[in-house]
Amino acid sequence: MTRPLGVVLHRGRSKFADGNFVVIALLSESANDKTGGMIQTHIIVDGAAKPTDTVKDGTDAIVCGDCALRGLMGELGRACYVNLGQGPRMVHESYMAGKYAEYDPALHDEFFRGRSIRFGSYGEPVLIPIHIVRHLAGLCDGWTGYTHQWAKPEFAEYRAFFMASVHDQRGVDHATHNGWRFFLSTLDDADVPGTILCPASAEAGKRLTCIECGICNGRGPNDTPDRRSVRLKVHGGFGVMAAAKKTPALMRA
Repeated sequence: MTRPLGVVLHRGRSKFADGNFVVIALLSESANDKTGGMIQTHIIVDGAAKPTDTVKDGTDAIVCGDCALRGLMGELGRACYVNLGQGPRMVHESYMAGKYAEYDPALHDEFFRGRSIRFGSYGEPVLIPIHIVRHLAGLCDGWTGYTHQWAKPEFAEYRAFFMASVHDQRGVDHATHNGWRFFLSTLDDADVPGTILCPASAEAGKRLTCIECGICNGRGPNDTPDRRSVRLKVHGGFGVMAAAKKTPALMRA
């Protein structure tokens, strides 16, 4: 069959706030020069509200939970690098227009095989049921995923697939103690034992795309205890960086 633009992987009730969400996987080749042509997944609020509106009234908590980079009730203080007016907005518009097929493994798994997938291009990927994450990771050649929900015991299974998003040494120590590999983003790029600088970053010379690197794939059953985690200097536009410098979670770094 012809490859669809994307598929609706899952709909559900948020574990973080009062509302529903939908998980969409885009099957076209991503033009993101950092990740390479990965399958991108977006977790958006299910309904008419645009992502740019949900961040203004706080209902983005439905898909972002208590992420320290969200900002509070609007753009002021938002340190998240995701530009809601780009990818999330276009995904929402296409979803509301009915342009995405309902996921059917028998029909659509062929479009995942041999590719790489990014769990949570926008939104908290622990909202994707673990059986779907496990199934798609098994089909794909590689994946990446990051979660701010790593400290909650109910999400411990996801450490096999995702990195713990942390912002200071306390987070590093806590995540490591709980069995997670981590992705450390701070206001500087100081070396931290047991980490490498993200090879896709400008600071590392953009040596590899995420597809080529593949290190941000959680902690597999055959991992050695010393398998390195990843660090990166916080990045984004002027507004994001101005907010980042005032974000408590980042200022502790």
